[in-house]
Amino acid sequence: MALLIFFIISTLLALSVFSNKNRSINYTAASIYSLLHISLSIYAYLNLNHLNSVYYKFDSLGIILNGLLSLILIPVFWHSRYYLDRYIPDRKMKGRFISLIIILSTALSSIYFADNIVIVWVSLEITTVAVTFLIYHERYPNALEAAWKFLFISSFGIVLAFIGILLLSVKVSNAQDSSLSYTHLQAVSHLIDPLFMKAAFLLLVTGYSIKMNIFPLYPATVDAKTIAPFPVNALTSTAVLNGGFVAIFRLYSIISGTESAEWANRVLLIIGMTSLVIMSVQLFKVKRFSRMFAYSSMEHMALVIIALSLGKPGLYAAILHIMLHSLAKTGIFLHYGQIRAYYLSGWIHDSGDYMKQNGFSSLVYILGLMTATAVPPSGLFVSEYLILRALFSEGYSYIAIAIIVLLSVVMYVIFKYSMQLLYGKLPDNFQKDKAIINKYEPVSQIILFGLVFYLAYFTPDFIKELMNSIVQNLN
Repeated sequence: MALLIFFIISTLLALSVFSNKNRSINYTAASIYSLLHISLSIYAYLNLNHLNSVYYKFDSLGIILNGLLSLILIPVFWHSRYYLDRYIPDRKMKGRFISLIIILSTALSSIYFADNIVIVWVSLEITTVAVTFLIYHERYPNALEAAWKFLFISSFGIVLAFIGILLLSVKVSNAQDSSLSYTHLQAVSHLIDPLFMKAAFLLLVTGYSIKMNIFPLYPATVDAKTIAPFPVNALTSTAVLNGGFVAIFRLYSIISGTESAEWANRVLLIIGMTSLVIMSVQLFKVKRFSRMFAYSSMEHMALVIIALSLGKPGLYAAILHIMLHSLAKTGIFLHYGQIRAYYLSGWIHDSGDYMKQNGFSSLVYILGLMTATAVPPSGLFVSEYLILRALFSEGYSYIAIAIIVLLSVVMYVIFKYSMQLLYGKLPDNFQKDKAIINKYEPVSQIILFGLVFYLAYFTPDFIKELMNSIVQNLN
């Protein structure tokens, strides 16, 4: 019932601002939605492991990720004000932007709490449509190309996932109950033909890979993040990736209790390592900061998938890494909005001398850079250490060493481009009089980066309990 009320109110709020031209109404709706979302997260935690309907359940993973989204939405809506005031003169388009953010966030909450494989599939398709329109929000040719590419490849992935669902439904229908809830699928997983289970797993993981920004359908996601507005990237590089993880993890929780578990682990390990290798190579070719950060997200999601491939030994580290990455990457993309506003460009070659020109913001960028690249004492260093330790303890020493080498390459390239921003020569086309500086804008990023450190080193007991519950419930 609570989720139904949440969906109804969210829909009404989205409709109320979709064509609205009043700035105050838009931001009032955004504030109400943020409070509504926080209320849902609190209610879900107070009703842990309770079914909210036939299709939804408040489990530990959903509570953690929805809580993260509630937290992320606050700075995203706040910085959306800067984005809309600077780049979107059409007042009606401002309302549509807020409306689409509400629709996207509501669909993500549906994914997090869904206990039905079809509901997850439908909700992921809603995120595809919402993100497509958000990519094209500024209405220029490159945005149109990126939006259509994202829509086409996402739709292709959704079709593959649908075929996988059909395979599962055919086999489950032969059992006593044909329910497609994850709870039921886990209970009857041993009755499903291993060949059909493997085929469904491959199709679903391949189809959902675009949502998690991993191999093989990652290109459209990277292109989308290169072009999309920075508040949109703050969500698509965090909450949307988390939605992709939920879709894959729920499926993994089904197959992990069957004789195909070891096979599934190898598949995930191959996908993770392939993603890591590809992004390490592609990173050398980037020319925009947004694309560099998009590949950085691919790196972190690859590490999460590798940790998941270890089963229980790596799951705690995977969940912790997702939490910390969500906060870190939100801060990074919000800061990218400040870089773009200062240099009037997102291209790396159009930046330079940031340390001298904008000292306070440059220090915040360095803090974010160290946080996102897991330089000690970054909180992400803790989760990466736990992932590597799990690999060594499970006998994957060669994989762990390869990952260390690849992460070193990634760190080198990102620091190389960042040095151009911080200390490189100021470009000739730089217009000091048009540069936009807001001394209060970096405050949200400082808080986000501080939370990454806090949650890694001083994890609250209730979050530890939720994370341990996820590990214990995995077959």
